[in-house]
Amino acid sequence: MAVASDIGKVQFVVFSVNQQLYSLSIEEVVEILRVPAITSIPGINEMIEGVINLRGSIIPVVSIHKRFELPISERNKKNRIVIVQGKNENIGLMVDEVRMVTKFEEENVEPPPGLKLDEEIFTGFAKLNEQVIGILHLEKVLYEQS
Repeated sequence: MAVASDIGKVQFVVFSVNQQLYSLSIEEVVEILRVPAITSIPGINEMIEGVINLRGSIIPVVSIHKRFELPISERNKKNRIVIVQGKNENIGLMVDEVRMVTKFEEENVEPPPGLKLDEEIFTGFAKLNEQVIGILHLEKVLYEQS
């Protein structure tokens, strides 16, 4: 993840989940896909939607809705899977829509406001066009649950 002094030099992929905006450094994103067929796996962690076959590799798909305990929305043609590099594997993140790729000006990024949850999964919050965009700490989102 980009350190605060580098924040203005790094691009971010901004996506929405339940009308809220979140972002990841473009360096953490491998690719963005339209949602293919997802194979369910019984008995697996509830935040995992299932797996997809991406050019011969089996990729687990994590529902950001379930991870953040948000209501599940209807699937539509704007839904995307953001493929990110996990610890030893690529992992897909199911999001409602990818909105843009942008840079955040350093003066428009603030640290989390001190809430325990924010400290764990957010590295900061960016202000862009009157909106607040959460900058996610990818490893905490993928591997640490309270």
